[in-house]
Amino acid sequence: MKYTLGAILLAILFSVNGVGVQIAYADCLAIGGTGLGSAIDESNLVASLSGALNGGARARIKAQKETSTGLTMDLEHYFFTAAGGMLHTADTATLTAIPGKHKTYMLEIAYDVLESSGSFGGYKGRFQSIGLFDIGAGKVVLRYSGELCK
Repeated sequence: MKYTLGAILLAILFSVNGVGVQIAYADCLAIGGTGLGSAIDESNLVASLSGALNGGARARIKAQKETSTGLTMDLEHYFFTAAGGMLHTADTATLTAIPGKHKTYMLEIAYDVLESSGSFGGYKGRFQSIGLFDIGAGKVVLRYSGELCK
């Protein structure tokens, strides 16, 4: 009887502990969607976003460096959602030239959240995007995904 009671108490302890783990992760938010962007000059872009960041974004290219395969960029983004959320990020972009497509690159961006407010208030973390950037036309199409947590 003691063994059975001990096993039951351990099972309860582990199940309560498991609930605690779930609660610890309950303040995380999976995000994902798409974006269509356009350059407004050599350093600034604006975008329309769908999905979790439904709304708009402004990007500023802070630095750019040529590499053997394309370019790297240091960027800053402000994301504004239709639900009243805002994310400010510091970003690193890797652009890989596409052979035979002049001034067109595969784009990978890692976004680090510096500040958040509104419906995203208190959320921090990192998310990423992949897509295409036609620098000649000033057009971007991408898919973003990741998880932000409080």
